[in-house]
Amino acid sequence: MVTEETQKAGAIILSSKDKQNIALLYRSKQNDWSFPKGHVDLGENPIQTMIREIKEETGLTVSVVQVLPDLNYTSSGGEVVSVKMFIAVSEDDSKLRLEFKKDDIQWIPYAEITKRLSYDNLKDYYTQVFPVIRNIIYHFFLK
Repeated sequence: MVTEETQKAGAIILSSKDKQNIALLYRSKQNDWSFPKGHVDLGENPIQTMIREIKEETGLTVSVVQVLPDLNYTSSGGEVVSVKMFIAVSEDDSKLRLEFKKDDIQWIPYAEITKRLSYDNLKDYYTQVFPVIRNIIYHFFLK
């Protein structure tokens, strides 16, 4: 039997105010800290999905900075998931708002992200792409 892969898109969001900070989303329903992401809707490409999901989950409008490798995992329910990931920058941090009342969004220094992420696969993924993130922060935003 062929298992259908669930397609999602998301981003690691750099702050427009302090590019060394990254937005992390606390989802109260799942009781976890994660990067904003969501399902690709019919007719959407991954960039459109990522922009829509970030707007829904955080209130932020973002610009794509770089495409990252896909984040692939199997959910706790056995669902095979492939997430098209991007580095994006917030256009205006003051637009931050929660989708759900019990959720939270915090700007965390990029070097401390793995301490806050809830899942080992996300920690491993972040560690893998960390050199790219650090390079972008230092070469493009801290000149």
